[in-house]
Amino acid sequence: MSSLSGFFARWAGRADAAGTPASADHVNPLVLAFRSRMRALRRRLDAIPAPRTGAGTSLALGFIIAGWFYGSVVAGTAPALVSGIGSAVGLQSKDIVLTGQVETSEQDIVAALALPTQGSLLGYDVADARARILALPWVKDVAIRKLYPGKLTVALAEKRAAAVWQHQDRLTVVEQTGKPIAKFGIADLLNNRFAHLPHLVGQGASESASEILPLIGRYPQLSGRVTSYTRVADRRWDLGLANGMLIMLPETGMEKALGHLSGMAEKSRLLERQIDVVDLRLGDRVTFRMSPEAAKARATLVADRLKALKKVGRDL
Repeated sequence: MSSLSGFFARWAGRADAAGTPASADHVNPLVLAFRSRMRALRRRLDAIPAPRTGAGTSLALGFIIAGWFYGSVVAGTAPALVSGIGSAVGLQSKDIVLTGQVETSEQDIVAALALPTQGSLLGYDVADARARILALPWVKDVAIRKLYPGKLTVALAEKRAAAVWQHQDRLTVVEQTGKPIAKFGIADLLNNRFAHLPHLVGQGASESASEILPLIGRYPQLSGRVTSYTRVADRRWDLGLANGMLIMLPETGMEKALGHLSGMAEKSRLLERQIDVVDLRLGDRVTFRMSPEAAKARATLVADRLKALKKVGRDL
């Protein structure tokens, strides 16, 4: 800094080359103006504090570390480098908190997280882990957070099962929209895992589930009794009730037919009678087919009435 000060001092006119004061009589005005500017610059340079001892070494070391890290990025080893640094300072992943999982096993979630066995959360890629968990069949959404020094929280939102779809010999759990979620396995059957869900049967039943399920849901006295929804020729539905009754719905005007059926159920307790089939396919009439037991009982009743009428000399 002293050499710079001396340089600007000479240019500022404090001393000539021999060290004697310069005479202002023989100096051009332009030179005087220039020397005035240089004196102001010199005062600013003198105000700058001298660098601390070791500043150059620190700067050089920073350049070396930056070059080392840049090389690891180019070579593709940056995550391992960051993870190693994190482990050295105590940022190892030691605690995983899972919430929201019901149908998804904890083992599958942990496997999808793919946490490093010897590493830290510092270089762990949360976006990649989220994509892997979203690929699990039951997962609708997931939020993953890193809480340093060593905790990872995973909050799941799962899909909601609405029915079990049977097509040929395959069973699939589906959403309200009919979109498949997961296969229905033997373990699910043995454990009655989805026994409470309605049963969709036939080709096209899954795709049309969004039409029939919400519609039946509007009639509580009916929806609680339906155990199966059978798609017939991919055009209309047959409803199977828990008591064995079959309700044949029309291809068109389905909502009107269900309203008529609901009215009969309230007035005459139709859904509790010994009837095998309620045929609503014809818009102007409802056809019933009685169960064999009910038909036999009705035949006996009619025969007894005929006998009684004959005794009194009357015709039926």
